[in-house]
Amino acid sequence: MAREIKARGAEEKSPLLPCTPAPSMIFSPSKWLGLSIGLTALALIGASDFFLLPVARANFPSWLTFLILCWLIASVPLVIWLGYRCYALARARYVVTRNALVVQWGFRRELIPMGLLGEVRAGTEAEGDSGLALRPREVTWPGYFAGQANIESLGEVEFLASTGSQAGLVLVSYPDGWLALSPSDPQAFISAIAERRAEGTVEEIEPESVLPALPYWALWRDRLALALIVLGGASVLLLTGYLTLIYPQLPPQFALHFNPQGQPDRFGPPTGLFLLPVIAGVAWMLNTLGGIWLHLRGDERAGAYLLFGATVFVQALVWVAAIGLLTAGRA
Repeated sequence: MAREIKARGAEEKSPLLPCTPAPSMIFSPSKWLGLSIGLTALALIGASDFFLLPVARANFPSWLTFLILCWLIASVPLVIWLGYRCYALARARYVVTRNALVVQWGFRRELIPMGLLGEVRAGTEAEGDSGLALRPREVTWPGYFAGQANIESLGEVEFLASTGSQAGLVLVSYPDGWLALSPSDPQAFISAIAERRAEGTVEEIEPESVLPALPYWALWRDRLALALIVLGGASVLLLTGYLTLIYPQLPPQFALHFNPQGQPDRFGPPTGLFLLPVIAGVAWMLNTLGGIWLHLRGDERAGAYLLFGATVFVQALVWVAAIGLLTAGRA
């Protein structure tokens, strides 16, 4: 496996060949625009969460609180998504040595031996569908273009680039398809590959392809597991929304507990009812995390389904408890 190259753009001892001097060059995509937009979006989400929390507390319980809760929950995967993409762009680089081309983009890494490297062409030599600019199918923003695309003249192309402009792209063919890269100086990048090819390789190395693990989890293809996870989470939100809806109709004092004889023995404000979705939410989170861990082990799928199913069972019990309290005697 190639080790990280510390020097930039100069001849040095190749990490691919510990004992053999070989020129290596590092090209980076332009990062300023993509990181500025991504980090600004992260800062805005963080600021909104920070300022909405006291608003939610001050207005609890109300529909405003419920909507803020929904936003806070939705912001968690959004922050993870944006955070990883900013990290990937910050780490992005293309290393050219006499032996290989190494492409690094976050946890995505492709090591292509020079002998397996195919055609290298400027992005202006390829046309997008219907003459449109080349761009991946995934969500992008100015300064960040990563994902898959189907280009009419090439087929499937993986973008690991910071621009969708054809003038800023370099298309590289290798056994698994095409890569669309965006070195800050495309012509110098193409020339560097041509020069290293002309010099010839010093030592044969094995190709290496590393993909981020998360997008390829078997969990995303397991409809039963996903259905149980979504059902459990949706149940928590529905219970919270239902209690918020009926809250104005509840009396100031409410029976919150009953003795074995079915007589209420503890009264309090109806806000105590919201402890039920909190319990349901904690159970959902713990069981879901445990189930995902077991699912990833492969041979523990039965245990994962048991935890996912137990979450749904707990949600049903919480709903029964909530309905029971709401229909029981009032103070």
